[in-house]
Amino acid sequence: MKQIVSQENFIPPKQGKPKDTSGAGSRSELKCSQKEGAIRPVMPKENYGLTLEERPTIFIEIPKTSARQVVLMFRDETGEFYERAFLPITDRDGIVGFALPKQKQPLAVGKTYQWSLVVVCGQSVQPDDPVFMGWVHRMPRTSQFESELRQKKTAIEQVIWYGAKGYWYDMVSTIVQARQSNPKDAKLVAVWQDLLDSERMGTLKSKSFK
Repeated sequence: MKQIVSQENFIPPKQGKPKDTSGAGSRSELKCSQKEGAIRPVMPKENYGLTLEERPTIFIEIPKTSARQVVLMFRDETGEFYERAFLPITDRDGIVGFALPKQKQPLAVGKTYQWSLVVVCGQSVQPDDPVFMGWVHRMPRTSQFESELRQKKTAIEQVIWYGAKGYWYDMVSTIVQARQSNPKDAKLVAVWQDLLDSERMGTLKSKSFK
């Protein structure tokens, strides 16, 4: 099957993009122990994407692990703290998504945030816990957007549309939800594998959590 969705097909958005999305961390494999597999973020190469969601989902690929929770935190473009949540790891083998709970304040429309996801390997957060970082900009839902999206009848059509417009977080969420509803759909399986097989080079950082 010809590759439909991949890093190469995702068009990074220009508007609202922070000056530096590269990060300063190592891109080596991060894991809780040498006995466990590497944890990887499902991220675009430039670590930046758009979303229409109030609380976008951050996905990571996590192997069998002793970790039981993560810390998801958002800061605004100035680096000021915005919101934080401790979230349980309910599935310790596969692609896992994390989003702010409904009781937490949503991302503001038109604003850009830097998120960080700390995988807590022990009982509490430690300086050497794996940390993944990226940027997200929340866009408004317009009538034009709703009209265009309604014309996309299948999940794959929606995924391609999101990717072409720079909506990384919505694109990945759509694939994951579609696969959960139709786990045996060969086309969805191929699309998801294409995305994972393309270069997953999100910024990986290992530092103390503040």
